[in-house]
Amino acid sequence: MSSTAHSPQKIKLCEHILLQHFGPITARVGALLLRRGRMTVRDLSRFLKQPTSRTNRGHTDPLSAAGTSSAAAATAPGGAPNAPLPVPKRLIQQAIMTMIQHGCAWHSSTDPELGDEAQEYFEINPNEVLARLRFGKYISIAEDFIGPDAARIVMLVLKHGKMQARDLLEQMTAPPPPQPDDPAAAGIGAEGVSASNGHANGADAKAGSKRKADVREQELRVEAVKRQLVHLLYHTYLRPSTLAQHVSPRDKEIAYETRERRKIKGIPTPKELKEIRTRVLNMIAEEREKEWEADDASSRPAHQVAAGGETRRGLVRKSQSALAMANAAATLGKSSKRAKTSAKDKKGKDKELNGFPASIHSGKADPADDFDLDLDVWLRINSDRFDIHVRNEIMVEAIRSRYNSTAAEVFRHLIEASESASSRQSVRDAYSAGVSLTLLAPKLPSTLQIQKGFDRRSFGKDKATPTRQEFLAEYCAIFAHLDDISTRAKTQRFVSPHGEGTTKAASGRKVASSYRVDYRNTAERMRHDLLKNVVEEKFGTAAVRIMGILRDKGKLEEKHISRLALISINETRDICSRLFASSLLGLQEIPKTKDRDPAKTFFLWFVDEEKCKAWLIDRLYQTLARLGQRRNEEMRRQAPLLRKVERTDVKSDTVGLLSEWERENWHRLEMILQAITVAENRVEMDVFVLRDLAVAPLGASGTGVGAADGSAAP
Repeated sequence: MSSTAHSPQKIKLCEHILLQHFGPITARVGALLLRRGRMTVRDLSRFLKQPTSRTNRGHTDPLSAAGTSSAAAATAPGGAPNAPLPVPKRLIQQAIMTMIQHGCAWHSSTDPELGDEAQEYFEINPNEVLARLRFGKYISIAEDFIGPDAARIVMLVLKHGKMQARDLLEQMTAPPPPQPDDPAAAGIGAEGVSASNGHANGADAKAGSKRKADVREQELRVEAVKRQLVHLLYHTYLRPSTLAQHVSPRDKEIAYETRERRKIKGIPTPKELKEIRTRVLNMIAEEREKEWEADDASSRPAHQVAAGGETRRGLVRKSQSALAMANAAATLGKSSKRAKTSAKDKKGKDKELNGFPASIHSGKADPADDFDLDLDVWLRINSDRFDIHVRNEIMVEAIRSRYNSTAAEVFRHLIEASESASSRQSVRDAYSAGVSLTLLAPKLPSTLQIQKGFDRRSFGKDKATPTRQEFLAEYCAIFAHLDDISTRAKTQRFVSPHGEGTTKAASGRKVASSYRVDYRNTAERMRHDLLKNVVEEKFGTAAVRIMGILRDKGKLEEKHISRLALISINETRDICSRLFASSLLGLQEIPKTKDRDPAKTFFLWFVDEEKCKAWLIDRLYQTLARLGQRRNEEMRRQAPLLRKVERTDVKSDTVGLLSEWERENWHRLEMILQAITVAENRVEMDVFVLRDLAVAPLGASGTGVGAADGSAAP
């Protein structure tokens, strides 16, 4: 069962990522699943024993001794030069379990009516593999927007794939191991041995009070981490892990469509097939929404139901949890004085331990404070929520590059206000929720000098100074291109009017009083600009002009393209042929006669947007894979130096234990690796814009450009 949905560049990049994160065995298994599609463990074991080409053997870790010995064993005397290394069945199973644990693979059983129901197939999830390139950015976002504790929680969940809330709480609140050289940790020192009994009793009293303070501090720490987990789960940075997330979305589509078709007697008509497809889409969308809710709302206890009847998996109403805490406090014999002191200390440390910014609370009581954590829930990272922060920064930078910094800050507050209106969002959303300018204007920070974005002469000297709401309305009118009455204005605006209300802008005109951010228009413009830059660099300015004309006019013949682009017919034919060879242009044949004589046929050129995106994404995948190879090669060249630098004694005294030439080589290697990392971040952001940013769903699984590979949306 071959798979043709993944390009060689994508397979190579996924194999490199799996190698860096999980090792060579998992990389080989993942690459085989990407090339041949879903397979069983028996098929994987059989194909891994087949001879492979020299370039198809897979990457090896430059710093791993096992990788070096394996490469030597592959070319050992007496064996075939291309003979693959034997992989035991148990290692294959462990590699698959590791990928399933981290969400990089799906598993599913066949239909019992079609085959053995005990037969289980495994399939790779390439989108989840490629998302691992942004794990460092996710940790940085958690630390910048939430706090250091949240960053550590995110790091732990990313490291283990998915974790139970109980285990997260234990690891986050585990006390540090005592230091043997610390006199306080050792109890009474050498001088205390010969001290009098009174001094010993005093030391015991101090040690007892210190232990009580430590216990109280540990209790505060547990409560703070638990509150942090509740906020992360409520604000969807973490999501509950369910069994449905481990099954391929394509399997669900096939199963639901088969079940719906069996309800129809006879052969279904095209209209009925379309209705079935729509119902399947709705069923999968409802199932994805229920992953956030409890298993059965009717059977859930009342304390696990949120306000308004909403149920959230992993969250418990705080009324019952407070009662349980009171019972535990009574059991432990806590006095009311200690409870007051603990509450006072907790209130003083709330800002430091909680770490959530004011943008989350929006000046109101956070509804997450009404819930407590269910310690039995399994949690995983919701990459879609972190990608929203990445999307917002990209959108703000697009505004800054087009207008100015003040306009970018206004647009940032507009996006944050739209996010607070809905609890769950997706990076693939085309529009945001509506934002009222009347409600947003008083919430703008006083440090934002909103009038600086305009020229002082724009509103005249005789007019009164506009209010902040009028300035805000003027910014939104500019973002919405209200002055442009052409038909192209709707495809160029950053925001669009929402609702029928009006308000006064700084220029005195009447504009809409409510707007919503248009993510799709901004994303399409960014994709066009990215493709334009690449085509101009690779094919020249004339190719950009031809593609712009075809995108605006549609399908044209060579002579019309030559006339509109002011290029000779020979040059037009040459450029169109090269663009066609790179899958950037399509060719439509319209014969005049039934014999389809080429001399009597119109050949029309057109721009295929999906092919252009696929071509550019493949080139970006290839660039990322080559950057990873370059990093491995640089690290392989300096492997002895890296092993020496990683030693603990060298880390503590780099200047004394490294020679001058070693310090120079280490500094040079750091600069090279830093440059490679910066290049990878830039290329990965381009991939994010092309593949994930406000992409319209194409398949039943709700995916966009990546729907062809059968992967689900994050």
